[in-house]
Amino acid sequence: MIEKEQELLAEILDLFAQNFEDRAILRGGMVLRLLGSPRLTNDLDYVFVPYKSKKSIVDEVIKVLKTLDGVCLKHSMNSKCLRIMITRASTTVQVEAKVATEVRTATASTRLFSPKYRFPPRLIHVADYTVALANKMAAWNERRLIRDVYDISFYRQMNILPDQETLMARLSKPCYSKLVMKEDYFKGKTERNFYDFLREKINKLSDKDIDRELSDYLAPEEIPGLAMEIRASLVKL
Repeated sequence: MIEKEQELLAEILDLFAQNFEDRAILRGGMVLRLLGSPRLTNDLDYVFVPYKSKKSIVDEVIKVLKTLDGVCLKHSMNSKCLRIMITRASTTVQVEAKVATEVRTATASTRLFSPKYRFPPRLIHVADYTVALANKMAAWNERRLIRDVYDISFYRQMNILPDQETLMARLSKPCYSKLVMKEDYFKGKTERNFYDFLREKINKLSDKDIDRELSDYLAPEEIPGLAMEIRASLVKL
């Protein structure tokens, strides 16, 4: 089942690269897969540029996805994004699309992912890594998921630092999950305050905690010693 999901994601990734080129900017967990992260994902997150409204992309995105063989599509749209569920046989993956008039980008290759599923390597546009890390840190603050901590650690192991402007803008207007207690909100004012807060919160992180949340996303051999690696990656922030 997992391999079928990954194969369908690779097919959609290739399809979007061919049809949308620099208009579809990949973001989220799949970017880390392209950089070599072993953490699995079952969705593709994009931001389409240059657009002001999600309504501008719906018809074209659906039309492109309908060219996939044997799929069933269901889509919905809310204030944040266009969400499309793509099902083939018993396999379902998700594409989430936002829009923006402009986005800072980097160029990445699909060579570490797509060829495993018989698709050629391609150069694609992805969200700027420093901005992506800043948004990932802000996302962790708002929902406190271990997978966010894992992704932060992966970026840091590549010596990437968060874009300060993006990070502070997000921290100044957080949208906390109901699972985060009010007494646990970040109350600092500076970037340094936040780094100290982040390190304090993961100080007691254990491999058992990671296994409990990420066992469906990481192979068993990836988990032993991972908590220590994560803490070490954040020391130099």
